[in-house]
Amino acid sequence: MPPNLLFRHGPWLLLSLFAALALSACGGGGDGSSTGSNTLGGTVSGLSTDGLVLANGSDTLAVAAGATAFTFDETIGSRYDVTVQTQPSGQTCQVSQGSGSASGNVSSVAVACRSYRVYVANTNSNTLAQFSVGSTGALSALSTPTVAVSYMPSALAINGDGSQAWLSYRDDETLSVLDIDSNGALNLSSASGQAATFGYALSLSPDASHLYAVNYGGASVSQFSVGSSGQLTALSTATAASGLAPYAMAITPDGAYAYVANASDDTISQYAVGSSGALTALSKATVSVSGYGSKPQGLAMAPGGGYLYVTLAGSAKVLSYAINAGTGALSYSSSQSTGTTPRAIALSSDGMHAYVANAGSATVSQYLVSGGSLTPMATRTVATGTTPSGIAITPDNARLYVSNAGDGTLSQFSVGSGGALSALSPATVSTGGLAPVSVVAR
Repeated sequence: MPPNLLFRHGPWLLLSLFAALALSACGGGGDGSSTGSNTLGGTVSGLSTDGLVLANGSDTLAVAAGATAFTFDETIGSRYDVTVQTQPSGQTCQVSQGSGSASGNVSSVAVACRSYRVYVANTNSNTLAQFSVGSTGALSALSTPTVAVSYMPSALAINGDGSQAWLSYRDDETLSVLDIDSNGALNLSSASGQAATFGYALSLSPDASHLYAVNYGGASVSQFSVGSSGQLTALSTATAASGLAPYAMAITPDGAYAYVANASDDTISQYAVGSSGALTALSKATVSVSGYGSKPQGLAMAPGGGYLYVTLAGSAKVLSYAINAGTGALSYSSSQSTGTTPRAIALSSDGMHAYVANAGSATVSQYLVSGGSLTPMATRTVATGTTPSGIAITPDNARLYVSNAGDGTLSQFSVGSGGALSALSPATVSTGGLAPVSVVAR
C-alpha cells in the first residue's frame, strides 16, 4: 500500500483492514456454504444408480452409485442445509436431519434412496393407491396397498424429493397434507388447508413454496404458502378470480406465470405470479379457445418454458400456445387432432414427447414435439383401459402410467428411445378402488 495513503487515512484505514481480515478468517456471512472448520457429511442408503448431486448452499457433491457415506469437500461454518440438487436416474432420494447448527463436525445427515413410487386417487372409493415401480416398470402394490381418506379424492400434487404430497377432493373444500416416508408410503398429516370450494386440480410452484387449488364450483383459485412441514397458509388475498368451472392449472418453470383452463366458458385465465406467490391477472385476463373448439380440460407446460398445451375435451384437439417471455401473454400457435374426449396431457421432462389421455376412445395419443408444435408419431395411439383420465411419466422418462376411471385400473407402458409407448406385461394393474383419476409418479 502506498505510504501516503496510509498517512492520510491513519488509524481508520488500519481498523477497516483488521475488521475485513477478521471477517474473512471467521468464514464470512455464516450461511450453509460458508467456509469454516467443521466437516459435513452423513450416510447414504439404497443408492443404486448414478446422478445424485447433493447441495449445501453453493457447495455441491456428486455421490456415486453404491455409496454408503458422503462428506462435502468444503468445511462449513455455523449453519448447514443439505438438499438434493439432482435426483439419480430412476430413483428418488430424501434427506433427513439435513439442516441445523454446527458446533463441531457433522456426520448425522441421512440420505435415503428408493425406486419410483406411483400414487393414484380412487375417487369413488375414498382411497389412495400406492405402488412401487419395478425394474421393468411393472407396478407392485406396497405392503399397505391403499390409504383411506375422508372424502372423494380428486387431485394429487407431489414435491421434487417425494417427501410430501397434497390432496384435493371433489366433494369437500379440505386440502390434505401427506407425509411420504423413505420407503415411499403415504401418511396423512395433521396439517391441512381449506380451498374456497371443491376442485379437480392442484398445482405446486416449481420451488414447492406455494400451492394452488382450482375451485371448480367457485370460478377462482385458492392460493397458499407451503411451510417446511407441508402445512398450508392462505395468502392475504386468499383467492384469485378465474373463468367458469376451472379444471386444470399449469405454472411456467421459472414460476413467473400461471394459467388455468376454464371448462365452461372456453377460456384460459392467465396470471403473473408475484414474489409472495399471489396471482395477478394479466392485462388481458383470459384467452378464448372458442375459435378452435370447446371444453379445455387439460394443461401441460413445456419443461423449458415457452409453450403451453391445452386439450379440448369437446373437440378432440390439443392446442399449442406460445408464451411471451416478457409479458406471459399467450398466443395461438397450432393444433393437432386427438382421440375422443381428450383430458389429461403430459410431456416428457426433456420436452421432446407429449401424450394425451383420450377418455372417450380409451387411447393415448402420442406426439413428437419440435418448436412448440406437435406431430403424431407413426403409431398415433395406443390402447388403454376404460375412460383414461390421468397420466404420469416417471422423472427419467422411461415409464408412463394412465389411470382408467372406467374400470379401476392403471395402464402401464415402457417409453422407447423415440418416445413410442409399449404396453408392459401385464398391460394393466388394479388400483384396488373405483374411478381412479389423478395419478402421479416420483
